[in-house]
Amino acid sequence: MASEEAKTRMGGYGGMVSVLDEEEGSESSAAAAAAAAAETLILWCTQQPTYSQHNAFVSQSSLSLHLDSCGHSLSILQSPSSLGTPGVTGSVMWDSGVVLGKFLEHSVDSGLLLLQGKKVVELGSGCGLVGCIAALLGAQVFLTDLPDRMKLLKKNVETNLKQVDLRGSATVNELTWGDDPDPELIQPLPDYDNLHSQEEIFSYIFLDE
Repeated sequence: MASEEAKTRMGGYGGMVSVLDEEEGSESSAAAAAAAAAETLILWCTQQPTYSQHNAFVSQSSLSLHLDSCGHSLSILQSPSSLGTPGVTGSVMWDSGVVLGKFLEHSVDSGLLLLQGKKVVELGSGCGLVGCIAALLGAQVFLTDLPDRMKLLKKNVETNLKQVDLRGSATVNELTWGDDPDPELIQPLPDYDNLHSQEEIFSYIFLDE
């Protein structure tokens, strides 16, 4: 019978994490290291959630968010005054967007994820941070949101991607959930095995060959 996996409690987070104790260079060691890297990244991104306040990475009252990603300094504009409108969440950044964006960057840099040449359709792009990062990582990105979100979304894409050496591409499209989408968004059909989401702004990314 295989021995039980060793666990230890990590910092103020208090969660149990795996202890790596495999023969160096083995396949199981590589898999365990990849899993541990992902687990550590999540803990880092959430900044030990038992102590962190909501939206630790962003200030929704400011007019912009500055973030270094993919070798570039990104400046994401926000519209705090729109946040008070019922049903409007995409006018400002949320922690989930920062976490997902940095997770994609880390996964690509680590060789765990390939975005180069992939077609990515993001639903509910909000301010556009995640879509911009995906484009910088080589994906052909379609950022979508409601009609009243287009002005801010297009401004952020233009501001952050127009003057850079872009490995991928970024296109902004209107899309209201429940309406028939433009054919270019759904053809060919996405690979639904690859699905990522940001819970606060309901952003889903589909990766397709």
